[in-house]
Amino acid sequence: MATWVGHLFSQSATLRFFVKSFSCGVVLFFCVGLSTQIAHAQTPSNPCPAVGADTACGVIITVIPTGNKPCPPQGCASVIFTGQGPYDTIEDTLVGVVNNGTIPLTSLVLTSGAGGADIFGFDGDGICGLSPITGLPYVPVPAGCPFGTSGYEGPGTSFSNISADATTGTVTFNPPIPPASSNHGVPGTAYFSLEEDITAATACSTIVNGSVPKPTPGGSPTIQTAFTPNSGYTIAQAAALCGFTNFDWQQLITAWPKPSPLIPVSGTPPTLFTPPSFLDPPSGGGYTYELTTGYPTGDFAYPYYLNPNLNPGQSGNPELLANEPGGTTLLFSDKPTDPCLYGGNSAGVKGCNGKNAPKIAKPLQFQTHLVGINSTGKATDLGIGFNWFSNFNGKSGGTGTSKNFSPIDPGSGTGGITVTNVSETTNYQYPKGVGVTAINGAQISSPPSSSELLTGNQISVTTSGFAYSRVTQGFEGSVQVTNESSTSIGGPFQIVLDSLPAGVSVQNTTTTFGGWPYITVSSAGVLAVGQSASANFGLLNPTAESINFSPVTYSGSFN
Repeated sequence: MATWVGHLFSQSATLRFFVKSFSCGVVLFFCVGLSTQIAHAQTPSNPCPAVGADTACGVIITVIPTGNKPCPPQGCASVIFTGQGPYDTIEDTLVGVVNNGTIPLTSLVLTSGAGGADIFGFDGDGICGLSPITGLPYVPVPAGCPFGTSGYEGPGTSFSNISADATTGTVTFNPPIPPASSNHGVPGTAYFSLEEDITAATACSTIVNGSVPKPTPGGSPTIQTAFTPNSGYTIAQAAALCGFTNFDWQQLITAWPKPSPLIPVSGTPPTLFTPPSFLDPPSGGGYTYELTTGYPTGDFAYPYYLNPNLNPGQSGNPELLANEPGGTTLLFSDKPTDPCLYGGNSAGVKGCNGKNAPKIAKPLQFQTHLVGINSTGKATDLGIGFNWFSNFNGKSGGTGTSKNFSPIDPGSGTGGITVTNVSETTNYQYPKGVGVTAINGAQISSPPSSSELLTGNQISVTTSGFAYSRVTQGFEGSVQVTNESSTSIGGPFQIVLDSLPAGVSVQNTTTTFGGWPYITVSSAGVLAVGQSASANFGLLNPTAESINFSPVTYSGSFN
């Protein structure tokens, strides 16, 4: 099952609305975006001269006009990779800046993010330095060189506040770069150089996007699929290129009714059911039934589905985690079973107490995602995966543990598995390349970070009632997160509306995670113990369906 970062206080929210027509409001705009554009002439759209092997900028940073919502007063910025290679033919990047804003531009803070490239690690081969190949100035070389002591400066530029790992620094413009409004309608420009080939590294997204095919039932109660990195990379190679030590699956159980036969080895709580949602397997040694079906000492895979500390073929390890040298496939298989379900044989089953749960269309619901394992052991959810449900009410669900690919026990129950959602692309960006975190000394976005699922004992989530708005022609309400843990939790907090019905949409959002829309609670950068924060959001429901969703919460950002 999958591991998640965040917490689900209530299993689901059920609402019923009707609206005849709807309109969308302002879409969310990210302060730092990435796009692709080819530029060649030295114009405001390409502010760089020809240098060495380059005829144009390799990267163009454009300041977007102040006042454009939700840009702060100093503006926002976009980052464009043009396709030009390193000007030294090895590793260094020519960077251009365009002030398309409304105020003079005095400085930018640039970063490649934690674990990113040392873009400020200057070593003498800047645009005004010497070619590492010839030992001579570049041909061509910018007129007027040198412009500063490092050799990486352009006209009127300088560097300061460089971090110890050289991933972050401030670029100052003196004189300030004028905006178009004070420059006869032409935006002011500047250029300089940075270390490393910022755009050359293989992006993690190209390795993992489309790498997990839609699962297929391997027999009606069994679901299985596999992660195979693109471009022929091994699991180990793909992990390194994505900034991880390995990959795994993380499975979140978002619905499991009472009575429940799931008894955790830890003994607390005595049985597992929702709400709140929980990770599969649970912490403390997994489930008691696994002690006799493959895990004599307990299943300690938490917070992952497969235990990354066990190798395929290892004695007593039924898991098929392809993390051996040269492994190219990470397999997934599950066959959940619950004899407590409607129609099941609950007699004599521990936890069922001879009773059956009410008949529910989707009694057992799951979110299964591909995750990266960080060097700290934490999981980064890539948003690639699938949602599914099972109504299988058999007693066994398969020989051995549910994680292996053994066939199911025939005739042990009725029902099967249905896949409801598949997400094939990630929001995760690695390497970070370069991003803008401050303009004129004022922060415009949080430094790049990765998301982490928050579990039930960390964060609780509650939703308010919803009221119809004649302005938006939708229903407006709020969502609140509360820190239930014993330590502070850093934000921002992202609440994914998992399993939202088709036809129902969230107003003012165009982006998704794991295929579902999400809401950002940005009012609190950090939640102290017991502290709460909330955010407003609206729903459009032209089909007047009953709305059931699971609010899954993550800390950090999805890019």
